[in-house]
Amino acid sequence: MYSKYMKIAMIFISLFIIACSSNEKESVEVIANDSNETVEKLNVLATTPMLAEYVRQIGKDNINLNILMPYSADPHSFEASPQDAKKIADADLVFYVGLKYESTGVVELLENSVSSENMLIEVGASINPIEFSEEGHDDHKGHDHGDEKHEDDDDDHEGHDHGDEKHEDDDDDHKGHDHGDEKHEDDDDHEGHDDHEKHEDDDDHEGHDHGIYDPHFWFDPMRVSLAAELIKNELIKNDSANESSYASSAESFVNQLLTLDQNISAMIDAIPAQNKKIITTHEALGYLESRYGVEVLTTLIPSVDSEDGITPKSLKKVIDTIEKNHIEVMFLEAETSSQYTKTIEQETGIKLISGLWVETLQENQSYFDWLEGNINIIVNNLSTEVDDEHEGHDHDDDDHDDDEK
Repeated sequence: MYSKYMKIAMIFISLFIIACSSNEKESVEVIANDSNETVEKLNVLATTPMLAEYVRQIGKDNINLNILMPYSADPHSFEASPQDAKKIADADLVFYVGLKYESTGVVELLENSVSSENMLIEVGASINPIEFSEEGHDDHKGHDHGDEKHEDDDDDHEGHDHGDEKHEDDDDDHKGHDHGDEKHEDDDDHEGHDDHEKHEDDDDHEGHDHGIYDPHFWFDPMRVSLAAELIKNELIKNDSANESSYASSAESFVNQLLTLDQNISAMIDAIPAQNKKIITTHEALGYLESRYGVEVLTTLIPSVDSEDGITPKSLKKVIDTIEKNHIEVMFLEAETSSQYTKTIEQETGIKLISGLWVETLQENQSYFDWLEGNINIIVNNLSTEVDDEHEGHDHDDDDHDDDEK
């Protein structure tokens, strides 16, 4: 009850600040055009450093770009202050991840601070998001989301089907599989992805609930290219005078993403299929799995929970999965620590690998350096040698015994 009153108070304070700031609007940077006339730059706000990087790549010097969250912030738990409402109100365009990535408080502040709902752009809804599993990662097994979403990429990756590489026997179980329909066949409120914009049940979820869809699309450069297309279109819609510049910058960015995608494919393809099985702290690598065939067998922290969601049963499941699949390393995310990783290390002898950044960029770090850095950590700690003792043993068959019966 207290948290509800705090949210209401925050909204009223924010509206007051916006009203005051409207009379003292900051002067915006102007640029001179060929006619010696001055033109106001578009004020753009991105909620996270990751989104801001995409906007920067396309907007370049044509926009004034601000970021709501600092580089050091955890996007899941960040709560905006009333002063942040002025940043939002001063923006001509606001990009946010959506898919319940930002906290409920941040989304409410965005919705109440923009002068028009057309200024508030949810990027996550445009990238064909994949779904979280309610019980960890099992729903992603055998399902190549990349093939569904990237039909236009076939020319760039001819003969390279990561999904079929992993789970040839699962095709019959997933023919015509639509993630939205799988879990919501009877839910009339889930047309498209509009449901995640309105969180009517949020009062029952203090803290942060990821929701149905995985928002960590930045592990798939081709989905980032879809985000780039949306950003380009919105910038052009709001600043048509610079249309050619936005279009050219977006094309260059997408070409770089294609090259990055090919480089990552080559790096991961060097790992034998039986060694592309990993354990992580938190479910944030679903798009890496769907695009490149790195199978996340399980995660320590369930997808829709904090560390509080870890139970003796779920901990035992992780330990059993490690032992059953002869997993030698567990990847720890820099933003998510857990006291249970030491327990797992002691029980299994697994090597703990730290350093993965899954939520945000470091200051002055490009998206390309960020993703390649993460991929290097993973690839450098997965064996390129085929273990003869386990060669030919497909653990996926163990997991799908019930499918064959």
